[in-house]
Amino acid sequence: MPISRDVMRRAAADPDRPAVVGPCGPVSFGELAERARRRAEALADSGVAAGQGVVCADEDPSAVLVSLVAADLLGAAAIVTEPAWPDAVADAAVTAARALVDRHGKAASLVVFSSGSTGLPHPIARTRRSWTFSFPTFSALTGIGADDTVLIPGRLSGSLFLYGALHALTMGAAVHPLPTWSPGLAAEAAASTTAVHLVPTMLAGLVERIDPAASRLRVAVCAGAHLDQPVESAARSAGVQVIDYYGAAELSFVAIRRPGLAPGRLRIFPEVEADVRDGVIWARSPYLALGVDQDAEGFASVGDHGVHHDDGTLTVLGRGDAAITSGGATIAPEAVEGVLRTAPGVQDVAVVGSPHPRLGQVVVAVVEVRPDHPLSLPVLRSTATEQLPPAQRPRVWYAVDQLPRTGSGKVARALVGAGLRDGSLGARVLA
Repeated sequence: MPISRDVMRRAAADPDRPAVVGPCGPVSFGELAERARRRAEALADSGVAAGQGVVCADEDPSAVLVSLVAADLLGAAAIVTEPAWPDAVADAAVTAARALVDRHGKAASLVVFSSGSTGLPHPIARTRRSWTFSFPTFSALTGIGADDTVLIPGRLSGSLFLYGALHALTMGAAVHPLPTWSPGLAAEAAASTTAVHLVPTMLAGLVERIDPAASRLRVAVCAGAHLDQPVESAARSAGVQVIDYYGAAELSFVAIRRPGLAPGRLRIFPEVEADVRDGVIWARSPYLALGVDQDAEGFASVGDHGVHHDDGTLTVLGRGDAAITSGGATIAPEAVEGVLRTAPGVQDVAVVGSPHPRLGQVVVAVVEVRPDHPLSLPVLRSTATEQLPPAQRPRVWYAVDQLPRTGSGKVARALVGAGLRDGSLGARVLA
């Protein structure tokens, strides 16, 4: 990953140039480089070498960036975790990430996580080239370069935000990270930042609050969920150009939409080949993650649905019916269900998404109660808190005597969601 090379070059040429600004700064390129050198020396003294993993779990985004650059200086892989994970989740996630790094050795430079189907975050290893090869193209498509100050309003454990921060530093731009998402802080930051990476629900909250007369924001790069046209129109009215793209942690960029394209139509990202088979999007590119499952021709998929139009554009219809998108995080219901089934009083459980005006969706758990055991909401919540990352924890809890099932005996999740919406499920709110 040339991020360390470029940070060191900029530090040597212009050490006072701002690298991190805002509530987590100020940190100049010179200071960032020096802190990274000291961190790399400490890691080396502790036995870390090329091809090994370095855990980056700091609350402070600037400290995460220091650890990333230090790991890169050593040729090690940065494992970027979420500070809010419970200890048991973090320990298991790091163990899985280290095993992945051991498998790929020096080829792995970065490990990010997506929501896994086993109840634990799923590690995804990237090569240096799979991210940084896209940096110049991304700059050309978005106009984000050395003269920008880039707002990163979410934790760097999210690959969308991590990419935005590393791209900015490599291009010589200043990064304005927020420790956690806050619409108010983001709106304040708009007075001194020129670009932002975020998900559609964040964009909606931001444009409601910014003062166009005081804002310097000129471009918003949006991904992670469907972008509603009223949100894009509101951004344009505030003087912000919106560029949205479709990708995944395993695939990186697949398609991008710049101003001038019709709503919902995206152009295939340069160097990417995309195909839609039986309604499912497949992609082949130099940006694929290490070890991602591919067919015989090198195409990979995460199960997203779409339409490939005759003019070459792509319309993304969204995740499969089961997946839940909440605040930019994609959640596999099976992961949550597997944990909740271990709680006392739970015979079975179905997890579905419920619409939310700010987060897009929230996680809802519908528990089939064991007839011989009382069900305790505090125990359910405690189980979720101890074993699940925050994004996967249910916000709403229901109880039913029996969940609807398919002919094969599996829980019919679609019928659960429909029954909640029309009231036919007979669910009782747990409170």
